[in-house]
Amino acid sequence: MSQKPHSKRESYPGYLTALLVVVASLSLGLFGLPRLGKGRAAHSDSPLIGSPAPDFMLRTLSDAGLGNTQRLSDLQGKTVVLDFFASWCGPCRQQAPIVERVARRLSGPALAVVGVNTSDEFADAQRYLSAHRPSYQVLFDADAQAATAFDVTGLPTLLVIDKRGVVRAVEMGVVGEKDLEGLIRDADNADRAESEKPKPERAKPEHNGPAL
Repeated sequence: MSQKPHSKRESYPGYLTALLVVVASLSLGLFGLPRLGKGRAAHSDSPLIGSPAPDFMLRTLSDAGLGNTQRLSDLQGKTVVLDFFASWCGPCRQQAPIVERVARRLSGPALAVVGVNTSDEFADAQRYLSAHRPSYQVLFDADAQAATAFDVTGLPTLLVIDKRGVVRAVEMGVVGEKDLEGLIRDADNADRAESEKPKPERAKPEHNGPAL
């Protein structure tokens, strides 16, 4: 037996309910969650740029669980790329393979790539790493200590720190592969320029004694 089709009058409340649900969902997405980067992020005007990077100490994270601690300052002497991400962040999943390719190609004595999982549940973060298995070190920012120190307000956020430990770039959004390589080169160039600056000569002490 076929059912009687709904009239327009009967269907109207259903359409209205669906519309309200969509509007509510969009509102939560725009205002209830941290901002998520879309596309290439412009260079940030973060006050951290040009300043020493805040230090932190976090435990490493893998699909096997938590491991040893890593202090950021122990990486001084290398250019450091910090990639702040979360398992639930869609743009972070776009950023991850870009960071992975750069890490595989450039990581070594002169460059350290470090993922920082933040604003995430431990189990979700562990499952994410089990599925993606990045080649670079990942740290678990359990209480958002590092994210707060670097004033991370949206994900993904990527930072480049030079060999002297000075923040050279802060980017929120998906950074392209060539752009990331350019940020690393810029940090290296800035570090080189600082090291090549002539050091001021020490003033010679005045001799006020009697002439011999």
